[in-house]
Amino acid sequence: MPASGSPVYRFGDFELQPRERRLTSAGNPISLTPKVFDTLVLLVEQAGHVISKDELMSALWPRGYVDEGSLSKHIWQIRRALGDSAKSNRFIETVPKLGYRFAMPVTCAEATPAQAPTPVHAPAPQPAPAPLAAPITAIPPMSVAASSAATIPMPRGPSTAAVTPQRAPVSVSLRSVRSGGLIGVIGVALLGILGWLLHSRPMVVTQAPARDASLIQRDGPNRLVAFVRFNNLSQNPKDAWLGPALTEMLSTELGSSDEIRIVPSDLVREANTDVTEPKTGGYPAASLAQLRKRLEADYVVSGSYWVANATDNPPVRVDIVMQDARTGATVSTIANQVELAALNLLVTQTGATLRDKLGVAPRSAEFTSLVANAQPPTTDVARRIGFALDALQRNDAAPARDELLEAVAEAPGFAPAYLYLSRAWSALGYEKKALAAAEQASNHAAGLPPEQRLLVEATVQTQRGAQSQAIAAWKALIDLKPLTLEYRLSLIDAEMSAASSGAAQDALSDLRRLPQAAGDPRVALAASRVATYRGDAKDAAAQAELALRQARARDATGMIADAQLALAQARFHLGEMEPARAGLAAAITEYRSVGNPRGEAAARRALASVLNDLNRVQDAREEYQRAMGIAQGIGDLVTMAAIYRDLCSMLWNAGDRDGAEAAAHQALRIARDTGDLGAQAWPLRALASISADEAATDEVMRQYREVTALTERNNDPGGHVWSLATNADTLRLRGQLDEAHAECVRAQAEASVLSDPQFKTFSDFTCALVAVDRGEIQAARVLLESVLRLRQDTPAQRFQTPNAELVLAQLDFEQGDLNRAKEGLRRAIAGFGANDAKTGLADAEALLALCAQAQGDTAERDRAIAHAKSLRAAITSRQEIYFVDIALAKVADGRKQKAEAIARLRELAADAERRHWLAWSLEAKLAAWQLLDTPADARAAAVLGQDLRAQAKKYGFHRILALMKSSPSPSAPS
Repeated sequence: MPASGSPVYRFGDFELQPRERRLTSAGNPISLTPKVFDTLVLLVEQAGHVISKDELMSALWPRGYVDEGSLSKHIWQIRRALGDSAKSNRFIETVPKLGYRFAMPVTCAEATPAQAPTPVHAPAPQPAPAPLAAPITAIPPMSVAASSAATIPMPRGPSTAAVTPQRAPVSVSLRSVRSGGLIGVIGVALLGILGWLLHSRPMVVTQAPARDASLIQRDGPNRLVAFVRFNNLSQNPKDAWLGPALTEMLSTELGSSDEIRIVPSDLVREANTDVTEPKTGGYPAASLAQLRKRLEADYVVSGSYWVANATDNPPVRVDIVMQDARTGATVSTIANQVELAALNLLVTQTGATLRDKLGVAPRSAEFTSLVANAQPPTTDVARRIGFALDALQRNDAAPARDELLEAVAEAPGFAPAYLYLSRAWSALGYEKKALAAAEQASNHAAGLPPEQRLLVEATVQTQRGAQSQAIAAWKALIDLKPLTLEYRLSLIDAEMSAASSGAAQDALSDLRRLPQAAGDPRVALAASRVATYRGDAKDAAAQAELALRQARARDATGMIADAQLALAQARFHLGEMEPARAGLAAAITEYRSVGNPRGEAAARRALASVLNDLNRVQDAREEYQRAMGIAQGIGDLVTMAAIYRDLCSMLWNAGDRDGAEAAAHQALRIARDTGDLGAQAWPLRALASISADEAATDEVMRQYREVTALTERNNDPGGHVWSLATNADTLRLRGQLDEAHAECVRAQAEASVLSDPQFKTFSDFTCALVAVDRGEIQAARVLLESVLRLRQDTPAQRFQTPNAELVLAQLDFEQGDLNRAKEGLRRAIAGFGANDAKTGLADAEALLALCAQAQGDTAERDRAIAHAKSLRAAITSRQEIYFVDIALAKVADGRKQKAEAIARLRELAADAERRHWLAWSLEAKLAAWQLLDTPADARAAAVLGQDLRAQAKKYGFHRILALMKSSPSPSAPS
């Protein structure tokens, strides 16, 4: 086959086009993640031959970082896509102890122009679920009940895209969906020209007809230029680096001028997915108008290149066209042939020509020297960076990292390579390594132009979590380039990360004053994030709807998907589950159409949370599996860990303790592997809570202290509140009420300054339980009523609201206000029932049975008992068993039943004491003492009462003492 050919492999009903990264079956496209596709190509190219596992892993992951399990998963996913299995071996045969062989006969032909793929707008078939490490069992869901210690203290469901001052461990952030903001700006601005090398051939510039000078002058300082496409005419994969490199080099050449702005490369890539390729003279009028509509660009630059099939320094021909996207006129055409080593001179002279055509004044020699310092020192370094950029655009950060590690090894003083390496490490979830690479960029940034130096500073300070310094850097960039929207968008997010909602709103207002901000969906999306940060889900939805209308008006598919995701998240928090589900399904389709797997994984993860809240548990699990498969395919450890955290929460609430524990361990393993302290806190807290449901041992308390220390070291105020409140509740269970109260005071003080109400809700509810046990009933009522006043229709609040109603009803019952207690219990039952919260429902029904018995309503008592007992069978959390069993024991009627109930309560008390659950032990003893109500029970009641009073007094359980004082004692024996 000719070197320039594009092979097409056919086997069975399948057709594989490696260059186009396309697999079809009977003409229907099949979706594979990038690494899985590469694995299939390697097998097919050597069909009939055994390829060892070592060979495959070396080819796919040349620098290691993975184990053999990753390869096995890829083989499994290929078999699934082809309808194969390990048993049938129709396509892939496993050769024991060696490797794999592609067994199906393969034919190979060269692609013709007619075979070139056309854009696909319809979504490809959904990938089947990928296996998860956490076991999944079908156990009915559970909810938070009155004792919060049995729950895993974590935010539930997909949070909005806002950047909050705390690390929200189950959030879905738009910052991780697309490379906008900081990453997108760095991608455009930081790669310099390739330097002044020798051996160039004369450049040939063909000028277009002279433009109207008045039009150029009207452009003023707001020329927006999009570098859209450079076609590889030689079709040789080894030359694929040149297109991305040319784009970045020329973007830096033009973007260094104050009068020119460059459209971020990720927006260009998405806008260009279905646009007809440019011809020799550029884009046809219809395509140009389409690009103008999507990008609002004033000028579009495109071109092609051809590299001769030589070895060391081949000739390179480059054709470049700049078109006015507003009028369709060709501004400049440039044709040049140079040796590869002289590519830098081509870029420099091309940049000068294009600036001249745009009416931009020449740069000073001093500034030109600064720009030159941003250039890769060798063509080999430029080649590695070009390949890395191509991989990053395909959301395949692992090969990008490998190329960039080689680039920094070859040019250890080249700052932009370190910054790209930081971006690759961050995409893979290695935040410590990302920071180290960014700091290396800072160490070598002294000779860069001011804009690049500030970008390095903003990146380093953001990675460090030094928000005030990051904000200062973004403001300096805005002063330098006041018309660059990306810097202003990054400032808004930085202000929110610094817990400055007012400053974020001010930055948003400043952004909206720019003429080019009008109609830009990214501005409305920023407004939606700010609204979410303020806790205003309605405004967040309204701003997301505006962004969606604006994105559709532009026909900007990528931003349509972003807006659909943001709107769905806002609707989720408004309790509009079905519209949220439909919006996320639409976002998934749009992300797939523009080839954004990171966005698709985020949308699928959010959809799984919505489906879980709709009680479609199996569908939710399948969506989590799909999201996990995508994240594994692109090496996105951040998303993988987040999915494991979601699964931990879902499996725990579904009663699958073992599955929840396994998922938490997987999340912790990834967090430790990546060195992310903030990500370690969540699974550690979950594991401590799971362990506390077995016994509140000293080791559990050590784990909680470790989590608290982690959140302090990582400057995670929200996580710190969760840790303090959870620690307080566990201390309460152990009988350490004074320490629990001290933790509550800290948690409430810290929650009061955070914008997200979930932290105040959780801390107030937990501290109310502490106050109840301390006998501070009025203070507890105030806190519980505060929880009810925060009636935001969020997933967390939809559980905490009926919990608060339940505890208030229990207090009313104990104070003898039975009618008020029953009203509260009915509200709690309705709330728990609406969320299929079986545990809370069992608690409320058991307490309702007690109320009915006290009022003599045996019919309602018996109905409530029956319902509570049926629900009790589904409860697996050990602590939650206590509330139901104690309440049901207290409704015992008749001497025999009471004797059995008292024996059961004594067993519960002893068991609770062994588990270091003093609070539950005292509750069980109190219930047993209250059942000893006849003269014959007097002696036993006296012994038990003496022990109960002594313990309650010793540990400060004044509610117990007050209830014993108000309860009638059995008469002395006659």
